[in-house]
Amino acid sequence: MDRRPVLDKGWVQLEEQMGGDAAVVRAARICYQSEARSSEDDMRLIRRLMAADPKHNTVFEHAAFRFGVKCPLFVARQWMRHRICTFNEMSLRYCLADREYYLPKEKQPGLEAYKQHMEASFDLYERLIQDGWRRERARGVLGTAVYTQFIWTVNAWSLMNWLQKRLDISAQWEHRQYAEAVLGIFLEVMPVTAAAFKELVLKR
Repeated sequence: MDRRPVLDKGWVQLEEQMGGDAAVVRAARICYQSEARSSEDDMRLIRRLMAADPKHNTVFEHAAFRFGVKCPLFVARQWMRHRICTFNEMSLRYCLADREYYLPKEKQPGLEAYKQHMEASFDLYERLIQDGWRRERARGVLGTAVYTQFIWTVNAWSLMNWLQKRLDISAQWEHRQYAEAVLGIFLEVMPVTAAAFKELVLKR
């Protein structure tokens, strides 16, 4: 399992992958019942599909991924705005929250107060649990810097849509770090498609 550390306590890992570059080629060639004469023909086909306008998104939807993610809640809430995929998240209704929260590395005014506030919120959370509060109510005192975990199942087209948005310089820095990690995994497991996407769409 390819787990990549992100931020101070987070990570992203590829748990399962289906199809790869071959799935894109198969989906494209079935339309015309064509066959490649060489592997270079398939590479050129993927690049042509990636560059096409209007886009041929359906051929990329036959490759799929399942990722595991550990990230701050505020990153997860942004992530889950991308709806053409499937999520299942750790529930603080059923699980106790670990005392883990995102702490920025930069030394800046208020950082110590931020840390004290997060620690105090966990102190209160744990006291409420001990006093008999239900977990789903006690969690209300925790902030969005608390770490969560979720599973993300997504096809290659939706993955690229997410990458294009979350790698943009206007995206929040913390979310961009997850996108960079996922792009690295994408380049390893679908090298032809990912390289074409990086060059032709991201312009990198």
